[in-house]
Parts: sequence; C-alpha cells; structure tokens
Amino acid sequence: MYFLYISNARSDSYGYYDKSLAGTSWIDFFVSGTSFIYFLAYPFVKLLSLSFISVMLLFSYFGYLAVLLFYIAAIENVKLNPVWNNLSAIELIFLLPNIHFWTSSLGKGSVITLGLGLFIFGLSRFNQRILMIIIGLFITYMIRPHVFFTLVVSTMIGVFITNSGIKPLFKWTIFFIAIFLFFYLSEDVLKFTNAESLDVFSSNNIGHRAVELSKANSGVDISNYNLALKLFTFWFRPLFVDANGVFGILVSFENLFYLYLFGYVIKNIFFTWSKLNGWFRISMLIFILGSIILAQITGNLGLAIRQKAQLMPFFFIVYCKLLSNNQTSNNLKIS
Repeated sequence: MYFLYISNARSDSYGYYDKSLAGTSWIDFFVSGTSFIYFLAYPFVKLLSLSFISVMLLFSYFGYLAVLLFYIAAIENVKLNPVWNNLSAIELIFLLPNIHFWTSSLGKGSVITLGLGLFIFGLSRFNQRILMIIIGLFITYMIRPHVFFTLVVSTMIGVFITNSGIKPLFKWTIFFIAIFLFFYLSEDVLKFTNAESLDVFSSNNIGHRAVELSKANSGVDISNYNLALKLFTFWFRPLFVDANGVFGILVSFENLFYLYLFGYVIKNIFFTWSKLNGWFRISMLIFILGSIILAQITGNLGLAIRQKAQLMPFFFIVYCKLLSNNQTSNNLKIS
C-alpha cells in the first residue's frame, strides 16, 4: 500500500536512500536525528548495494516487528474474550491500517516505532528484559531525543504513582536511572528541538520549529493553533470535512473510530484508574505527554498523521485494558 502511495508522490524515503548512497563514511552518520537513519541504511545501501525496494522492505520489517512487540506486550497483560473468528479486540485494533502504513518505509517512522515497541515490551517484564529497554531507549534517543525524554519522564511519574506490583528496590533503581538520564541528556533534547527550556508551553523556539516544519511539507498549517486544537488535530484529523482526496477520506474513517475509542477511555478511565498497574499508567502517560510534545512541534496535518502512528499503540493498550476490566465486571455481575 505504501509503495502505491509513493509512486504518486515523492517520498522522504528516496532522500534517505540517496543520502546513504552518497555517503563516504559510515561513522559520520552516527548522530541523533535524521542522520541516524542514514547510519542504519548505509551498510545495506552502500556496502551490500541493495536496491531501494529491498531497503524499503527491510525497514518495513522493522515496522512490522515494532507493531508485533506492542501486540505481544498487550496480550501479555490483557485478557479479552473473542469477538469475531476467535479474534479479540486486541487483534482487531492492532490491525488498524494507519500504524502499519506509516511504519512500512525507509524512514524515521519504522525505526522509532521499533524503539518504542522494544521499550514498552521490555517494560512489560522489566526484571527479565532490561536489555530490550536499553536498546529501545537508545533507538528512540537517536531518532527523536524529545520522545526519549517523554519515555523517561512518563516512567518516573508512572513508577511513583504506583503503590503495588513493583518492589522498592526496582522502583528506586528505575527512579535513579531515570533521574540520571533526565539531567544528563536534557541539554541534548533542548538542542535538538531548538528550545530554550523544557517547558513546551512557553518555548518560543518550539513554536518557531513548528512554523519551519509547516513549510517543509504539504498539508494544513497547524502551527498557530492553540494546544487543545493542536491535540484534536493531532489525534483526529482529517475528519471528512477537511479530508484531501481519497486517502484523506480513508484516514477519516479510522479517525472517526479513534474518536469512539477516545470517548470510551474518557468515560471509563477515571473509575478504573486504581485498577491499572504501573505499566498501563506509564503507557497512558507516554501517550498523553508524547502527544503534547509532538503536537507542539508538528507543523502541519500531514506530519501529525505520520507521527500519531508512533503513539497510538500506547493508547490501544490502555483501551484494551479498560475493555477487559469492563468485561470482567460484567462477568462477575452475571455470575
């Protein structure tokens, strides 16, 4: 599907391939941000001389692994009754096309989603998967330091608002590691986002970065929206009335479904928050804080659609858990 899409539009994937092919030194690309994609592609493009389509397929596989890790983490922690052909809501919701579409190309989307998937999968059994957590954090930092920063802050908050399920030793270990990463890497985050402070609500340069991004790609300019409208746009637009072409209409159907899911979560989360363990709370915090940060620096609707795909799996996990809690409650009432 993505190949059909880029056949009619010049994709950034071509630029990643061409820049990797033109590179003369692999280590020069080992820098956080866009250059890290060149670094990952370089050995396949330059050393193995793989074609553009071959490298696209390889990075698509990275995206597939990313969604698979989110899915495995979800079924490890959520039990739902089958709803259709032995498939539960977990399987069906992780088949929604947006996250698969934008993680199936040579670019940041597939790689950072893999980093996020490794992180949340590792955190699901954190005492057994420390290495996956570290690799996930490293990949995320190298692609988008501000998203890495969101993972650290969300984990810190999630650990300390959880009263059970985590032994004090692990809780304090996570806390001190997070504090160290917070202070050690915060300066790099500021440099990457061109921000003068970590306050995304007051940073003038973050607003400037959003304006610059709005010029870099086609789409509806959202840089001048207030935060509430930016978040609504980030999560739910296009929504039929502002859909641009057939692709926009197709995306609108999925966004309409997101509105339903969002309403369900808002309706239920306040009554079941105490039943969520730290892992689910961290997932929700990553979704909320990550959305705020990305919505602040996303310049237009086209970028919002792509970047939203990286955070929606966290939301899916929370939705499935709330659905599971309701099913359990209903079964108890019936019995």
